[in-house]
Amino acid sequence: MSRNLKDFFCLLLVLCLTGAMAVAAFGQDKEKEKLPKPPKAKIYPPVPGEGTPGFFDNDGVTSEKSMVVDANVAIKLCVSHGDLKINGWRRDEVRVFVKDGRKFRLKALEKSAETGKVNWLWIGNVVEGRTGPVSECLAGDSIEIDAPLGTNLDLYGRAARTSIDSVKKAKVKILEGVITLRNIPGGINAYTSQGDVIVENSGGAIALESTTGNIVAVEVTPGQIGDLLKAKTSGGSISLQKVEHRQIEANSTSGSILFDGKFLTGGIYNFRTPNGSIKLAIPATSSCTLNAKYGFGKFNSDIPLKIITENVTPLAKVVVATIGSGSAAVTLETTRGSIEIKKQATP
Repeated sequence: MSRNLKDFFCLLLVLCLTGAMAVAAFGQDKEKEKLPKPPKAKIYPPVPGEGTPGFFDNDGVTSEKSMVVDANVAIKLCVSHGDLKINGWRRDEVRVFVKDGRKFRLKALEKSAETGKVNWLWIGNVVEGRTGPVSECLAGDSIEIDAPLGTNLDLYGRAARTSIDSVKKAKVKILEGVITLRNIPGGINAYTSQGDVIVENSGGAIALESTTGNIVAVEVTPGQIGDLLKAKTSGGSISLQKVEHRQIEANSTSGSILFDGKFLTGGIYNFRTPNGSIKLAIPATSSCTLNAKYGFGKFNSDIPLKIITENVTPLAKVVVATIGSGSAAVTLETTRGSIEIKKQATP
């Protein structure tokens, strides 16, 4: 083969290889063009809650405000977090003090036609550019409120350790925190998801509930005939001492129930706990009809009983008995706990 012919074939081979490489590169570019582009990240507006500016953050302001109000004022407020103390006093005035917290305002929602004073008051924050009540709540290192003794209080809180003393009536719902209520004669409705509920020296219809905490009620009385005392907790115990309500419902899912008091004539008392014990401390002269149902525990009484019926099954034991003339109706139910009745200690 001549030299010119060899050179021709070499040049042809180089051109073929170069073309193949170009075609392959072009194909790769085409494949890249076919791949889907990554989606753009969506940006959502902030949701009110922890981490949202202006919602849980304090302004770091210490301030105090007051307003003349009616002696029987109704107060509505919300607290996001802080150590909250509300006290009744003998003045027709509301005073609010917030330490290291947010700016707030007192807004009159209604005035009494008789006295001309504010009888419905809202306490809370105001967003710039808006007027009237808003969704944000009071917050601070500590919050102190003084209000008339006749105050009807409606409080919602997120994480607030709450103490209320000497107002007429209180409705309280706290998501996290201990609730302590004292000297409230007109009725109580209190709930906390995480924390204890403690009531002392109060009266009226009373409803107490906690998801994970204990419930304690000491020296409480009904405001009128038929007022109910209701206590309910899922993860704590219930202690009722010196309670004079004729209707009591106490329910705990996993804690014990203690009742230290008297069963009054015509009263209806229901104590239930699947996974705890029931202990009663009552006078030896009590008069009640007992309906006791228990599973794996025991039933003991230091006070003589008159057994009416006694049924035993593989799953439960049911005892119906009377103490004295049997004038009050008492129901006791537990699955994995014991029932114990003791003589009340004499003062």
